[in-house]
Amino acid sequence: MPEVDSMSSGGRDERHLTKVFKALSDNTRQEILRLLESHQRTVGEIVGNFNLSQPTISRHLSVLKEADLVIDQRQGQNVIYRLNDEALSTSMREFFGQFRSCQESLR
Repeated sequence: MPEVDSMSSGGRDERHLTKVFKALSDNTRQEILRLLESHQRTVGEIVGNFNLSQPTISRHLSVLKEADLVIDQRQGQNVIYRLNDEALSTSMREFFGQFRSCQESLR
C-alpha cells in the first residue's frame, strides 16, 4: 500500500486542530482569549487579571500562539497580544463542520 503524505491528506489540519483543542482545554487560556476578544493587551495587562505569575501567563500565551489563536506584536519594550479571531473561527468551522449535526449551525 503506498504511503500517504499526511500534509496532503489533512494531516496538517488534524495536527493543527489538536493544538487548538489542547490550547482551549485550559480554563486560564479560555479566559485569556475572552480578555483578548474585547481588545489587545500587553502581558502585564493580562497578568493583572489573574492570580498567576508572569512566567505562567507567558507559558499560556505561548500555547495559544503555537495554536495560532493569538498574535503577538512587539511595540518598544512591550509585546502586545491580540486574538486571532479568524484562525479561531476557521478552526471551529473545520472541526465542527465534519459533523452533520453542526453543519446547519455553521451556515
